[in-house]
Amino acid sequence: TCEAKMKKILLTLILILASGVSGFSAEYPTVNVPYALRQENWGGYEGGGSCVHVSMVTLLRWQGQYALADWWYNTYNSGEYASRMAQRMTAAGIPFAETRNGEVAFLDWALKTRRGANVVVLGGAHMVTLTHFDAKYACILDNNYTAKYTWYTRDDFIKYWRASGGWAYTPLYSPAPPIPKR
Repeated sequence: TCEAKMKKILLTLILILASGVSGFSAEYPTVNVPYALRQENWGGYEGGGSCVHVSMVTLLRWQGQYALADWWYNTYNSGEYASRMAQRMTAAGIPFAETRNGEVAFLDWALKTRRGANVVVLGGAHMVTLTHFDAKYACILDNNYTAKYTWYTRDDFIKYWRASGGWAYTPLYSPAPPIPKR
């Protein structure tokens, strides 16, 4: 009967709503930087790469700060270290948060807010963008290989990052919105 069909439809809707389904899809990685916004590493005037600055450009773009990303790209290059990077962000009026002691809660917060974080790896000799960090996995976007993401177990990544010095930072602008469900 028509009444039975309506009850079935109503029950289905109630079950869907009760399941906690939101209007957004889970995104993997959480900070799913479009290819066009990924900045590849470039050589600095002192030789070597500019990975800290490249990673900054990628996160500024992800957080919708395109003009600021272009300015950063045209202003800074070559190697960088934590205290000078903090001075430069402060001087440019860029709000940021960081850890220099391997504080895992910082990474949890940065990825939960979808801002992402730039993190040191390779014994502190390189910086990449952390694009996913959950209870099981971590994912990075390496500015030397921007075509792909690299996945780790959470525990392996934490060991790797801490052994590299445990420095991470993120600008504090609003990230791109999640992908809507289809």
